[in-house]
Amino acid sequence: MLLFGSVLACTSARRARTADGGGEAGRDGATRVDVGPPSRDASAPDSARPPADAAPPRDSAPPPDSAVPGTGQYLDRCAAASDCASELCVNDLGGTAFCSRPCGAHRDCADEHLCVEGVCVPDDTGERCNVAAPDTCAVACLGTASQAHCTRQCLSALECPAGYACWRPPGAAEKFCVDIEKPCTAAGSECGTNLCIPGIGCTAPCETASDCPRRALFAGVAPYRCAAEFGSATPICAPPTLATGGDIAGDDAIGTLCSPTPPNQCRSGLCADFDPTDAVPDRCVQSCTAEGGCALGMGCRPQVLDGGAIELFCAPAGSRDLGESCARSADCHSSLCDIAGYCTRLCDDGLCPTGWRCESVPGSSLGICRR
Repeated sequence: MLLFGSVLACTSARRARTADGGGEAGRDGATRVDVGPPSRDASAPDSARPPADAAPPRDSAPPPDSAVPGTGQYLDRCAAASDCASELCVNDLGGTAFCSRPCGAHRDCADEHLCVEGVCVPDDTGERCNVAAPDTCAVACLGTASQAHCTRQCLSALECPAGYACWRPPGAAEKFCVDIEKPCTAAGSECGTNLCIPGIGCTAPCETASDCPRRALFAGVAPYRCAAEFGSATPICAPPTLATGGDIAGDDAIGTLCSPTPPNQCRSGLCADFDPTDAVPDRCVQSCTAEGGCALGMGCRPQVLDGGAIELFCAPAGSRDLGESCARSADCHSSLCDIAGYCTRLCDDGLCPTGWRCESVPGSSLGICRR
């Protein structure tokens, strides 16, 4: 049975804070930029994104933490707008700042960034927010009065974090990412859509199956269906439960401790331990894409499966920014710590800081930025 209630969605603009204090002009007099929700260019071709093999050339340019004033390029670290060729120095999530660049759509930016009022800024999708005061979000705050999260526009769930659907709120012209792979009570107030399947978790209305979260089909699990099921008169993202011949037996969210003995209670249907260096046993996991990534608090990183195949999964992430020192992957926002001891990122979008290179991951089509 599908239970539902009212829906509250609110888009909002905010002013992005620059590294030099966030005033109308920086300390160096460079004009700062107001940011707010962009109009997603639905017709932007994939070619608008730099190809994955278009890695920056290896040269003698300084590393991002010592960029020459006025020459810092996109993703290089900065302290003020005057450090950047674009004169756009934007605060990152962990306390440092990076040189940004102008943009016309989300795909003009790095995978972990959004295009907001013509400037690439960090993606905060998944961060808790208040629908009554949504200005803390880069693009919009979506959810109910009791539980909501920052979100972004999307064309399909592939552009959203793992476990998120791409949903068009009532009366909205665009679709937005909404978290549905989590537990909910009968009232559905925990769900951004207010739609709850008791014992299985949140769900969302859908137009096609591409609106529903991507699942790890390579692991033998079944895909979502966009169908009028669980008592709904209109199509919803219908999870393949055990009762319907699928594999989902519970509603535990990504990152929840789980038992590997089947059937597990993970909404993703997958329970694994991808970090043998910690003291925490198996957790619910979900596959991800470099573009969609994972919600805040998780990072999308490569994992070697039994048999040697390499796939991307969400893993616990920390608070350190690109280029900062790390001892383990969980220290970094990206959940990627290079063996040399610094936080790095996937470069399927072809983007790395100055002086870094996009290096292929053997046995896969992935790339990782390395100094």
